[in-house]
Amino acid sequence: MSYRSPSKADILDSESSPFLEWFVRVSRSITEKAEWPIAGEAVNSMPVNAQDWLFDSGSLTARLKALSEGKFEVEVVEESWLVFSELRFRSRFGPVAPEHRFWSRRVVLLGNGVPWIFANTLIPLHSLDGDLEQIIRLGTRPLGEYLFSQPGLSRSEMEVKQIAEQSWGRRSWFFLNAKPVLVAEYFLPALLRQIPPKA
Repeated sequence: MSYRSPSKADILDSESSPFLEWFVRVSRSITEKAEWPIAGEAVNSMPVNAQDWLFDSGSLTARLKALSEGKFEVEVVEESWLVFSELRFRSRFGPVAPEHRFWSRRVVLLGNGVPWIFANTLIPLHSLDGDLEQIIRLGTRPLGEYLFSQPGLSRSEMEVKQIAEQSWGRRSWFFLNAKPVLVAEYFLPALLRQIPPKA
């Protein structure tokens, strides 16, 4: 498949094929940056109605289901095993060797049939020894529904980054039994248009 950078019209219409193809192509390199701005550094240029969603530490799945009135679905784009050569990024999961494998799951979350979120989950192999093993068998079930049902779940500070015009990403590390899972979520323009203005 060939890709091109999205035009301004493509970005404004996140249902367009070129925009989604571009996100699929570049999301991995964005997710794997060692450092993103912490949430507070991005506030000034962020739409007010998006801030509550981007900084919310609760279940995004639950909010999407409510906003779509139950018309919510998960489309799996890719699931694969990866290794990471960059030490700074890899070390954020703990002391793991360069050859240590990570399970990668990339999905589109749709509301009312419209792509709203592009999400990328990375979980090191050592985290899959226990309850988190269920993640590699989720299929089209939402990750958030599983994670937020687990007792003892904790979450790191949110990191937020502007990805394109009218599109923002956030990522954080979840910990279950001290084992890390990275979840990066990219908020597409179609979702930001649906979020009611904050009073």
